[in-house]
Amino acid sequence: MLLGRKWSRWGKPWLVSPLRCAPGETDIQRGRAALLEAFEQQHDLPLTEFARLADKSRQQIHKDIDSRRLLALNVGPCGQRLPDWQLDPVKQQLTQTVLQEAVCIDNWTIYQALSEPLEALGELSPAVAVSPALIDYVASAVLNVLGVHAH
Repeated sequence: MLLGRKWSRWGKPWLVSPLRCAPGETDIQRGRAALLEAFEQQHDLPLTEFARLADKSRQQIHKDIDSRRLLALNVGPCGQRLPDWQLDPVKQQLTQTVLQEAVCIDNWTIYQALSEPLEALGELSPAVAVSPALIDYVASAVLNVLGVHAH
């Protein structure tokens, strides 16, 4: 690419590129795109679908979300989605335990901590690794990742 020259009014040359500079994505735009991608995962169900599968009313699901018994993800006007792993009683208990202890941490961070592999769990995600005998251990591992010390 050859650079052309233009002269400023002070008699000094400016280098001018024949290509226009297009701004790239900002960190905020990249973050928003990542949230939308995670939000649209097949295992994240719309609230009405989750309520139907859980055999509960939408109002009860809203109450469970408000009282931090269920984890819900929100991206602006797109509505709420809930990870389907919460339909399993053991995984729902893990999620509830983490939500109750990590009150100052946003739901997206908790979702990430529950769904991404952890070395302490043999590279399995907490939502996959949990079993009735391991709820306390897995919850402790997740809370450790989140920097929360259980009460």
